[in-house]
Amino acid sequence: MSENDKTKLMISLDSVDRLKWTPEHGKRLQSLRGQIPMRTLADKVNNNGVTCTYQYIHKLEAGKAEAVSTDLILAICNALNTDFKNLFPAVYIDPSELLAILQKNVA
Repeated sequence: MSENDKTKLMISLDSVDRLKWTPEHGKRLQSLRGQIPMRTLADKVNNNGVTCTYQYIHKLEAGKAEAVSTDLILAICNALNTDFKNLFPAVYIDPSELLAILQKNVA
């Protein structure tokens, strides 16, 4: 399967232990963090019951992590008061458009 042929699936995050992390995710995290110090973000994540250090936040922002636990990503999003989709953008399809797509593919 080529890079352009990748299929996007919807799956519950409860079923996913780790997600691939890229330098682009690091840039998004840095942008979402804004002026919040890394130590403050790490403290907020720890207060959510997930272990995190400011050094690891730095590693994430530098794009040097390969895969990150879903629990950590969700805790970071919670600490930043942002949606998961802001860090991991997804395709949204209006249900009525989905029906049209499905009917077209069946025909």
